[in-house]
Amino acid sequence: MNVLIITAHPEADSFNSYLAATAARVFEKQGSVVNSVNLYSENFEPVEGKIFYPDRQDSVRFDALREQRHHWEKKILPDDVSRHIQLLINSDLLLLHFPFWWFGMPAILKGWMDRVFVYGGIYDSRHRHENGVMKGKRALLSVTAGAPENACGYNGRHGDMRLMLWSPIHALHYIGYSMLEPYLIHGVRGGLDGIAKIEQQKLLDEKVEDFENRLTNIHEWPIIPFNREDDFNEDKTLKPEAPEYSPFVRHDPDSWKKS
Repeated sequence: MNVLIITAHPEADSFNSYLAATAARVFEKQGSVVNSVNLYSENFEPVEGKIFYPDRQDSVRFDALREQRHHWEKKILPDDVSRHIQLLINSDLLLLHFPFWWFGMPAILKGWMDRVFVYGGIYDSRHRHENGVMKGKRALLSVTAGAPENACGYNGRHGDMRLMLWSPIHALHYIGYSMLEPYLIHGVRGGLDGIAKIEQQKLLDEKVEDFENRLTNIHEWPIIPFNREDDFNEDKTLKPEAPEYSPFVRHDPDSWKKS
């Protein structure tokens, strides 16, 4: 198996980065080929823009999708984007490791998607969702948060962390990935000392052991269900008889108010 690990944490000595290294070690031990990319270490430029497209089809108005497709077809995309695309294509499993910042992923990771998920190459009108380019591949989010688990639950003060990860989960499924349930670790905080530090370290050690065990049996990892194309009408609305898998795609627009 070919595994690609993308890390989006600015501190190489962080717990999140340690998890990424742990994952690489587990898969290498199993005989997998592992490629690891740290977006911060590479100084990856996350801001999409006209500067990356030297052979513009329209020199007046910048249309990112049009220029992405044009440069993909001419094989003149930026070197970093081309390399990351090839890593995605060559891998069977993608792991994204990142901290939960301001109720989402770091800007550098969103920018990575903006630039690397190029139109015409990674997706187009005929290759999306269950028919996406990455069909048959799996992806997993490994996410750390400073807030305690109770605060990040469905009834927690900070809101449901799992639901807030819909954006990257859906984006990866959109280009064809089968999405594994994200691995979430809460209470990862710095500046602790005394008993609090000891208790946190114990908790994190337990989580690392659990993470290793689950990666060792990755084929048993639960897969997130999504609606398929035939669950929708021609106008792309959910058919009355279709199942619901997410509050983001549902029959009753006010159902969240009644729960």
